[in-house]
Amino acid sequence: MEYNANEFKMKANKKAMNVWLILATILTLSYGSELAKGLRTPSYYITFLIVCWGPFIFGRIILKIKGMDCPFYKDIIAVGYGVFYTYVVCTTASPLAFIYILPLTSMLVLFKDRNYMLRCGIANVFVTIISSIVKYMSGMNSAADINDYCLQLSCIILCYACYVLSINHLNLSDGALTNSIKDNLSRVITTVEQVKTSSNSIVDGITVVRELSEENMQGARSVVTCMQDLSQNNDILHDKTNSSIDMTEKIRNQVEHVASMIEQMGILINESVSHTDTSSKELADVVETTNTMSQLSNEVDKILREFKEDFDMVKEETGTITGITSQTNLLALNASIEAARAGEAGKGFAVVADEIRNLSTETQTSSSRIMSALSHLEQTSDKMTASITKTLELIEITLNKVTQVNESVSGIAMDSAQLGNNIGVIDNAMKEVELSNRNLVDNMEQIDAVMETMTSSIKNADKSTKTMLHKYDESSHNVNKIESVVNNMMEELGIGGFMGIHDIKPEMKCLLIGETSSKQSFEYHGEVISQNEQSVIVSFKEDTSGILKTEAKYQLRIVVDNVLYSWDSVTLSPNREYGKNTITVTVHTTPGIVNRRKYPRMPISNACTITLKNSGSTYHGSMINISANGFAFSVTESEFLNINGQNLTVSIPDFPVEDSRTLDGCIIRCTDNMGEYIVGCRMPEDNISLRDYVNSNYSE
Repeated sequence: MEYNANEFKMKANKKAMNVWLILATILTLSYGSELAKGLRTPSYYITFLIVCWGPFIFGRIILKIKGMDCPFYKDIIAVGYGVFYTYVVCTTASPLAFIYILPLTSMLVLFKDRNYMLRCGIANVFVTIISSIVKYMSGMNSAADINDYCLQLSCIILCYACYVLSINHLNLSDGALTNSIKDNLSRVITTVEQVKTSSNSIVDGITVVRELSEENMQGARSVVTCMQDLSQNNDILHDKTNSSIDMTEKIRNQVEHVASMIEQMGILINESVSHTDTSSKELADVVETTNTMSQLSNEVDKILREFKEDFDMVKEETGTITGITSQTNLLALNASIEAARAGEAGKGFAVVADEIRNLSTETQTSSSRIMSALSHLEQTSDKMTASITKTLELIEITLNKVTQVNESVSGIAMDSAQLGNNIGVIDNAMKEVELSNRNLVDNMEQIDAVMETMTSSIKNADKSTKTMLHKYDESSHNVNKIESVVNNMMEELGIGGFMGIHDIKPEMKCLLIGETSSKQSFEYHGEVISQNEQSVIVSFKEDTSGILKTEAKYQLRIVVDNVLYSWDSVTLSPNREYGKNTITVTVHTTPGIVNRRKYPRMPISNACTITLKNSGSTYHGSMINISANGFAFSVTESEFLNINGQNLTVSIPDFPVEDSRTLDGCIIRCTDNMGEYIVGCRMPEDNISLRDYVNSNYSE
């Protein structure tokens, strides 16, 4: 339980008041009983009630007004109850009346005030002496009475001596305890400082673990997606492989069929070559025969020409015979005339002349017949000559065509031979294709087996990756639990006063949030220049000329390491020592402590330039991810392995958010990734522009 002095004062006052109330009630009832028995008068009893309850009621009113932790209530008890006690012991003959003070004084030890108790003791001794004198003067002066007076005084002195000794003992004990507590508190403060440092380290570690978990989770999700795509593509490849096997089998069958057809074609070509050779020989014979026929036709033509010449000569001779016949006939006529003239002497001559005339007539008739036959023969000869001429022309045309056919057949024979050779080559190639196809089928079957193994492995890998992703989720959940515990611890440390204005250092970023009476809010961004016991001097980026004139409530927020300190109801005052926009911000309470909010990290790959603030060294790297309060980049320089905690500036020239192309950060981790160094940084304050950009362009 936290120590609160006012609370303990309140409890002591309340307990003393309750004991006072009980004593007043008991004595009121007791004296009321005596009044009923006639041992007390009403006037006495009324006076008794006034001196008994008057101080009590007055004290109760004071507590009501001043509060239950009223520091001078113990004095009201001492005076009020002291008056009542004095009245009772001086008006009561009972030798035990002096003890009415003891229950209440025993409660006054609660105040652990030695001087107060000594004053009460002196007053009580004085009252005891006064009461003894009064009683002695009233006639109670026997030896026994005097002995009672001495005994009462001794008891009172002894009780108060015991009270004072008890208080001394309690104070010494409390002092020793306080000193021990101070020593322990010093150690506790040291431990708390270590806890604060460790807590910050834990928060940084949790931040790093969260970043790595988010990066690994992104990688795992990417792997799961790739595995799913690979599995789908593998299924497609498996189907395509099976289809290829089927198609290859069909191709093999077709190749076998084509090979068979080519084999038959080769046989037919061989037969065709053989037939072509035979045809070529036969055509050669035909050509030779045709040549012979042409020669015979030429000879027939020659013979016909000679026949025509002879026919013309016969015709000419026949004409001559006709002339001779005419002359003979004329001669026979003349002979007949001469024979008739000669008479008997000429009868024989007339017979010869008649015979000659008959012969001439028959000769003429035969000549006419010969001429007719010759004429018919001439016509036949002309027709035969025309036919033979036509035959010769046809034989010549045929001879030309036969010659061409012979050349074509020779070409066909050569082409068929070449085709046969080519078919042989094709047949060999088809056999090789068939062999290759069989090998391909075997290879495809092996590929199919490998693909089945790959599919099984991919499914196992996909299952393992999903399990790993689930573990990342579980790790993230546990990190959130640890973060929540650390956050609560940090808040408890803040409430306990162990975290406060003394943790603020120069160059820390701060945010001043104002809210007017009309609920209008505004913000000022600044940087701490210096800090003292209850205030910080801040230089703001914005113009603060009107900030002190505005009636508003202000809240100060400062990021300390990875924890946000928040003070409510701070007061502002101008400070011209450090510049125009410099203000002194005074805090009046311990800060509220909260862990910084975690924002989603968006993967990016922009080129960047890194500048270390301490040394001014510049490096070139590539961004990996970015969020509203942190970022990570990769470099090739190993110097980053040993500079955790250093501040730097990152410039990203081609980043889409123009006002976020230059970022400040503090290194919280560096990981060696096979010669590539992954550096994670937190930013001194949340960047709203980056938050909006990431939220609108990236979803986890």
